[in-house]
Amino acid sequence: MELRRFKYMAVLAEELHFGRAAGRLGIAQPALTQQIQALERELGVQLFQRTKRSVRLTVAGRVTLDEALRTLQQADRTALVAKQAGRGELGHIEIGFVGSAVFSGVLSKAISRFKEANPMVELRLNELGILQQLDDVGSGRLDIGIVRTPVKSLPIDVALSVLHREPIILALPQRHPLAKRKKITLKALSEEPFVGLQIHDGVGFNAQVAEICAKGGLSPKVRQRAGQFVALAGMVAGGLGIAFVPDSLRRLHIADVVYRPLDDMTEPSNLAVVFRKSERAPAVMAFLDHMKKLARAGSAAL
Repeated sequence: MELRRFKYMAVLAEELHFGRAAGRLGIAQPALTQQIQALERELGVQLFQRTKRSVRLTVAGRVTLDEALRTLQQADRTALVAKQAGRGELGHIEIGFVGSAVFSGVLSKAISRFKEANPMVELRLNELGILQQLDDVGSGRLDIGIVRTPVKSLPIDVALSVLHREPIILALPQRHPLAKRKKITLKALSEEPFVGLQIHDGVGFNAQVAEICAKGGLSPKVRQRAGQFVALAGMVAGGLGIAFVPDSLRRLHIADVVYRPLDDMTEPSNLAVVFRKSERAPAVMAFLDHMKKLARAGSAAL
């Protein structure tokens, strides 16, 4: 069954005149007659009653016309959806992220601006650890991951691109003696009790801090560990120790916690996006491009 015959039927039903309908369709009148007759044979019903002076729909024709119009509308809808999907304007994206990505504003800004431009793309967010994200991106359970570097190794076909750089700073209880200083050196921390993040096989913020401290001759005395930066800041507020944190943690505004820059820790903490090198899904590619443009714009503003 050819869609164009439904279109011919719809135009003829409006005009109720073969000559005028053929003119609108840009075909010869005999050709239109042949196409209507072919449609009637195919359906096994008479759609139009013809006399020398008039053309009108039969009862079966009126019922068929309603369905034909719906079919034409659905065909147009299908074509539109296909084009939108091909441009990355439709679909869904599974995104993994570390909790600290929320503090930086990178993730929320990327999502809000992408949704404004692509309201029909569904974004599904999953807070996950770095190793889980790497595994899930590699296996296809996630489309994109947002992690903190360093990452020891990437699965085959997975790539990494830095999105955001921020200083590593020190979080202290408000009444701590070092809180009076404008900047703090690693040497001044040699006897201080620390709280830190849980160790995750040499990846992420904790691994980076450990490496920097080792180079600077500091071996932090870590009394307790937390799974998330929010809990870590709570431990600092309670006086359990001091902590290295990314600069964006300042946005939490936790009572009784102050933040100070480190004089000799200049290496930034990086948020990065991980994705499959072989990715071809238009919506995912569009979101990746969007995030990279935001990253470039942020770097230019620094």
